[in-house]
This record gives sequence, structure tokens and C-alpha cells, in this order.
Amino acid sequence: MRSLTLNQEYSVDLSSFLAKLADTSVWEKLGSEANAEYIDPDTEMTVRTPMPKAELPAALASRLPDNTVLVEVYMIPGDVLGDEAEIRMTARAAGVPVEIDAVLELREVESATKLAAHAEISSSIPMFGPMIEQAVVPILEKRLSDRLRRFESA
Repeated sequence: MRSLTLNQEYSVDLSSFLAKLADTSVWEKLGSEANAEYIDPDTEMTVRTPMPKAELPAALASRLPDNTVLVEVYMIPGDVLGDEAEIRMTARAAGVPVEIDAVLELREVESATKLAAHAEISSSIPMFGPMIEQAVVPILEKRLSDRLRRFESA
């Protein structure tokens, strides 16, 4: 299992940031297909993003179909008391022997939102799992970092 931590700051307050996360049109601007399911008071956001083979390690890309899609599921809280919130996220792609489990910790500071993402990447393949995890970490770090940067302007 490999771990990854990323930090980002947004110029909007916590409530506005959570509303943006739960808005399907924002995800679509980032190149993903999104569906929201409302589970009073929370929102379960399912996001589907194509994974171009060119962005994957050659050994992994050669074993995947051309139309591989990363499926992320975010549980976005609807009731937030105070200036902190936590979002749980899981991600998987059909044919990719890797699972990602993450916690996004959000904290409002002076009308801005600070995000700390903590992800664990694990592979179900015996013996080769650690090598696969190691290869996936830089890809996930780049994609997640890019998405987090672009999220505010979407």
C-alpha cells in the first residue's frame, strides 16, 4: 500500500466549496461525466473520467481497453457545523488492479478553504502489487494535483 498527501487552498468559503463539489456542471467543465445522488442531507457524487493510455505506464496501458474510465465516488456532507468538513472518496477503473481510498479534510480559514487530501493506493495483485502501486502513485499525484488546481476556476 502506498500513501499520497496533497494540499490546496481555495479562495471560497467552505459552504461554497462543498456546493461546487456537488455540482455536476463543474465536473463536466473538468472533462468528466458526473451524476449526483442525494442522500439527505449528503450528496454522493459519482464522477467518470477517461484515462488516456498515454498517461499510464506502458506495462499497464498495454493490458487495458482503449476506453478505460476512472470512476470516483465522493460522499459530500450536506450538514456542516463549524469550519471543518470531511469527504470520503474511493476510485477504481475496470481492468486496473488498483483501488484508491482517500479522505479530503476541509477547513475554512478567513473565508478561504484549505484542503488536505490523504490517499492510499493498493493493488490486489500478489507479488507485483507493490510495483504497480509505485507506478500508479506519480500518475495519481499529477492527475489529482492538476484537478485540484483547476477546480477553483471551473
